[in-house]
Amino acid sequence: MRLKAAGESFVAPDDLGDDPAQAARDLDALIGFGYQIGRDDLGRFTYEGPAPRLCPDQIEHDLGTRWIGRRIAVWNRVSSTNDLASQASGSTSNEGLVVLAEDQTRGRGRRGRAWIAPTRSSILMSVLLFPPPGLVSAGDPAAGLAWLTTLAAVATAETTAAWTPCEPSIKWPNDVRVAGRKIAGVLVERGVAGAVVLGVGLNVNIAHDQLPPDLREVATSIQIEHGRPVDRSEVARRLIRRLDYWYDASLAQGPLPLTSAWRSRCEHMGRQVEIATPLETLTGVLVNLDPETGLILCSTPGLEPENSSERGEGVLTTIPFAQVLSIRERRGD
Repeated sequence: MRLKAAGESFVAPDDLGDDPAQAARDLDALIGFGYQIGRDDLGRFTYEGPAPRLCPDQIEHDLGTRWIGRRIAVWNRVSSTNDLASQASGSTSNEGLVVLAEDQTRGRGRRGRAWIAPTRSSILMSVLLFPPPGLVSAGDPAAGLAWLTTLAAVATAETTAAWTPCEPSIKWPNDVRVAGRKIAGVLVERGVAGAVVLGVGLNVNIAHDQLPPDLREVATSIQIEHGRPVDRSEVARRLIRRLDYWYDASLAQGPLPLTSAWRSRCEHMGRQVEIATPLETLTGVLVNLDPETGLILCSTPGLEPENSSERGEGVLTTIPFAQVLSIRERRGD
């Protein structure tokens, strides 16, 4: 938007397009939508703030993505954006569909937990994809879902970093956190005929006192970290771009390009952890993440995965993603 790019300066309608009268009408429409646009006595305009509602036109304008965002649908209230995206999974022509909602009545997170956010406060987004079976060559469909969860978590963390004073991290498997407090969650689910739905819930314009009392010490939002509300349409736009970037890279090169970004943000990397599996609980230092095989745990602290086995110092254990029920950091023995 040219007006937004002008900062606090006033801009005449003549400078906003070839047809000043049409530009003035468009600005009136934006004001009606909810954008904060000022006007002086000379009939010039200035951008003062975003609309409280998500704006599809703003999100789509010059988006420049290849896969994600081919279609963008913004709903006022839905039961779940994941459910709505899944309903479109009967046709591959819907690949890249982005579903956004201002409110969810039955939003959910991992293991059926509820995801609740005040109306018009957050990014509640689902993306419909049809990834090729070979995206992750581990031979286990659950591993593919785990990798796509990581893809969405990294993209969400990178998006959030644009407005937070410290770098967001990823807590296995699907939480994005800032300074140890959860700011976003990811839920990846299967649709029909090979479809996958990536769901992201990101706390944006939520004040501290708007969080439920039991979450105020463990959750946060972009507004809390940034110090003031931000443009949610711009957050959604940036998130779509980062999701598309990593998805396109994965289609072209496999999941390996994402590995370093994942490692650098993984909270558990290099730390003593307990990993629960269906059969046992394993302890050691998480020394590596391998997109094709899983997590690599070393029984002896301080050893690199490439040399510990050679020297006989410690035991390396590879745990497939599908077998990981939880990871818990060990704080002292």
